[in-house]
Amino acid sequence: MTIAYSYKRNLYLNLTNRCPNRCCFCVRNQKKGLGDAKDLWLDKEPTVDEVVEELDRWDMSLYDEIVFCGYGEPTERMDDLLTIADIIHDRYDKRVRLNTNGLCNLINGRDVIPDMKGRIDNVSISINAPNAERYLEICDPKFGIESYDALISFIEGCVGTVPGVTVTTVSGSITDGEEKECAAIAKRLGVRYFSR
Repeated sequence: MTIAYSYKRNLYLNLTNRCPNRCCFCVRNQKKGLGDAKDLWLDKEPTVDEVVEELDRWDMSLYDEIVFCGYGEPTERMDDLLTIADIIHDRYDKRVRLNTNGLCNLINGRDVIPDMKGRIDNVSISINAPNAERYLEICDPKFGIESYDALISFIEGCVGTVPGVTVTTVSGSITDGEEKECAAIAKRLGVRYFSR
């Protein structure tokens, strides 16, 4: 099973296949792998030790960032993620990025943002819709309509806690007008916007 895979100048970690969303555009509905990974569906969730053993196999000089992003929402394993982030900083001296749907606080039943300070260098948050109703339609979150407000609150909380904050949409999954609305939301929140 694939725990780590490379894409461009980054190394990605695949911690889980669990996710509270069922986004209509999700790449895992279209193919088994990304980057140099043929199959990102896990037989089981790797332990922290297994992730570290896997990281030791890679030449870290080739990578700019280590990214928590696989075929699931990484913050489903928030405590393990933070432990691994500490190890990455201490052992490999690499920047750590989290790619997330931004529902981390709902998933974990607590505010996880303070725990990210000094551990997560960049966070990329999928906003995917300009309002709660569209988010419900596009992302089908198990937490229901309150998900969008939790997402916006998470973005706001990351500002000033995580050095780099970017919100993203998936090009073609919403209208050009909705993308512009999302870009305006990002600007209002003081974060970068990227359509991927």
